[in-house]
Amino acid sequence: MNIALLTAGGYGNRMGQDIPKQFMCIDDKPVIVYTLQAFQSHPEIDKIAVVCLPGWNVILRAYANQYNITKLEWIFDGGDTNQESIYLGIEGLKSCGCSDND
Repeated sequence: MNIALLTAGGYGNRMGQDIPKQFMCIDDKPVIVYTLQAFQSHPEIDKIAVVCLPGWNVILRAYANQYNITKLEWIFDGGDTNQESIYLGIEGLKSCGCSDND
């Protein structure tokens, strides 16, 4: 199974906004949705996992439902750094039964 592991755990403090940059809208659509749609439409991607800021997973799931992102299977809480978030995503996939070949 081909899994896209997306990291969306940053706050985007340099943007100077009240919400993380991945949830900011461009042309009335959140940035994260553009990314999800690219992997949703990719024929070689079977499932999508996102490492997300703690507390934003409900919003991410709502956007996935609103924009018909059916391949979004897992949402994991991110860490303090990008490297830690990637690690948590991989560990999360393993804990959900994904194999090293996925």
